[in-house]
Amino acid sequence: MDAVILDVGGVLLVPHFETVNPALEPFGAHLDLDGAERAHYFGARALDESLDERNAYITAYALAAGVPESRVNEAIEAIWQGWAQPNIEVWRQHVRGSLDGMWRLGKRGVKLGIISNSDGTVEEQLRRGEICQVGEGVGVPVLAIIDSGVVGVSKPAVEIFRHALEPIGVEPERALYVGDTVRYDVRGARAAGLVPVHFDRYELCPERDDHAHVTDLAEVEALL
Repeated sequence: MDAVILDVGGVLLVPHFETVNPALEPFGAHLDLDGAERAHYFGARALDESLDERNAYITAYALAAGVPESRVNEAIEAIWQGWAQPNIEVWRQHVRGSLDGMWRLGKRGVKLGIISNSDGTVEEQLRRGEICQVGEGVGVPVLAIIDSGVVGVSKPAVEIFRHALEPIGVEPERALYVGDTVRYDVRGARAAGLVPVHFDRYELCPERDDHAHVTDLAEVEALL
């Protein structure tokens, strides 16, 4: 493998616990750093299993956060209201270990890139979080940051993967794509010819033989 291309949500960042706690507390729930990560991955798994993309994630997120099942519908509305702001204000909690994992990949000489379904703010989001940027800077140098809100096409469409492959300069079969969902990331990357890697922190995915899985970005090194 010559390149590793990364998703942002669920691989590098998750919704910060501070953005959701005001909505959760009336329902007797409260998140910390670990709890916010856990809630996200349970939400992502529910998203893969359901046809209801919007509510599947947030329902599972609320339940994992400790909202009583009898009050989940109320909590969903409160959470959505709290998150009714640009992604850059919500998705700002670093996934534990991922920045270190990126630096290790960069030092190995692997070409790095980013593909994210976002709202046009992901490049600034990553720069502000000191995670990465195109070229030299405070974060890890990458060759491309592709934001669906900028290029006008979203995962799992194969076109968004091609937007990254050209500036990175690799053939799709020589690139790993690391993402946290089967629906958008594994299926999209595979359709575009890349090798999918499922970032599955809590080992929730039952499709163990279908594609590679990692629980930490540092584990990607072994797949190269």
